[in-house]
Amino acid sequence: MHNYYDMTRELKANRIAYEYWKRRVRERIHDPRKADLLAPTEPPHAFGGKRLSLEQDFYDSFNKPNVDVIDIKSNPIVAFEPNGIRQADGTVHELDVIALATGFDAINGGLKDIKMRGLKGELLTDKWKEGTW
Repeated sequence: MHNYYDMTRELKANRIAYEYWKRRVRERIHDPRKADLLAPTEPPHAFGGKRLSLEQDFYDSFNKPNVDVIDIKSNPIVAFEPNGIRQADGTVHELDVIALATGFDAINGGLKDIKMRGLKGELLTDKWKEGTW
């Protein structure tokens, strides 16, 4: 994001960068519904205002028949079911795995905020107090 000074300071330059990114991502996603969610026509925020996915095949994975993405802004999750999640409109998505975005910290993420204990019962926050090595 900081390769070009104007990209983070000029709306026109930021939009040009977004349009390039959007075009390159959308050409990799075969399902238009998924493309609209993952790389919307209109940017949801300034491009680069949220961390970009530094990836090799993240967007390509959404072409697999067992991978989906849902819109929880217009149809929020209202319940976790034994076999998946239920959205506000009543749709139940049966799942094996639920991936939740919990924020970003380049070193150890939100792991220090979780009351996680090691094999000997020590809290991870105590173990990592002096560093994460």
